[in-house]
Amino acid sequence: PHTRPMPTERSLFVAIASYTDPELPRTLRDALEMARAPDRLRFGICWQADPAQPIDLGAFRGDRRFRFVDATIRESRGGPWARNRAQSLWRGEPYTLQVDSHMKFEREWDAKLIDMLESMPAAKPLISMNSPLFHYDEAGVLQRRHDMGVPTTVVRDWSPPGWSPWFDFGPPNTQKAGRNRFVSGNFAFARGQWNVEVPQDPDHYYWGEELSVTVRSFTWGYDFFLPTEVVVWHMDHRQGPPRRHWEHGDDVVRARNAVAQERLRRLLFADSADSLLPYGLGHARSLREYELYAGLDLARRRAHPDVFTGANPDPVTIRSPADWDRCLAWEEAKRLLDAGELAMR
Repeated sequence: PHTRPMPTERSLFVAIASYTDPELPRTLRDALEMARAPDRLRFGICWQADPAQPIDLGAFRGDRRFRFVDATIRESRGGPWARNRAQSLWRGEPYTLQVDSHMKFEREWDAKLIDMLESMPAAKPLISMNSPLFHYDEAGVLQRRHDMGVPTTVVRDWSPPGWSPWFDFGPPNTQKAGRNRFVSGNFAFARGQWNVEVPQDPDHYYWGEELSVTVRSFTWGYDFFLPTEVVVWHMDHRQGPPRRHWEHGDDVVRARNAVAQERLRRLLFADSADSLLPYGLGHARSLREYELYAGLDLARRRAHPDVFTGANPDPVTIRSPADWDRCLAWEEAKRLLDAGELAMR
């Protein structure tokens, strides 16, 4: 069905971290079957295996398009660590996509993403969203949440003691091209050099991972956009969440989170984040410029109302001192949202 050729220079690297996920084979097959140019795809997969519950990946290991770095679940140090290892398998492909291991793809997703990226009004565009959801119904039929549109991203919590806000689905995007404030871990598309300029910090963990990648990408000069249409869907785990690294126990999770939160604190508030290199800030733009763009007062954990409603930066959020005065703590924003007094402008 895919008749239009894709030039060789449009090869695309797909980075996937997978924690003994039985959905991974179906995700990989779907990516190939729905691509316009499956022979131009290259996959870098960090596979964290459970020897007690093996999952057959043999069909992919013999395929030159697939590169693996293997670990057991006992060796795993969490999602960002695994994403970092997947990124290390990049071999110079001009485009890169980071997704989770439980995804569905639209037809010709590869060509559509490349065309989107090259049409964006920026020197270094990065397309990202919190992908809309899919599930299989009781008859095994694929169901997609079309009502979500291309979701904007909103902050749904920003409570102590963590330094990072919690990102969630916002209303469907209506801006063209829609700007985005944040980089989502389950779907991010950019030129391949992103793997080198903004490698995932392997000492990070779960809460705060996306803010770290966001501010680092922005300060490296990346501009954030939502896709113009949905090309990738994320699984709605209706039968319970998949296995994740935190099955290692509360003590391990607390220790990993403590390290991650300290690294995020240093990234955002230290006089110099150079000690975090190669996982520090870039030098193309400042962290203050990101705060103006996104509408986040990081030190006081306050945000412009647009951050809570999903309104896009246009092209920035903070345009005057009055915009800073409008910023709210999460508790204030939640009260207004619950009362119906805070809506997208």
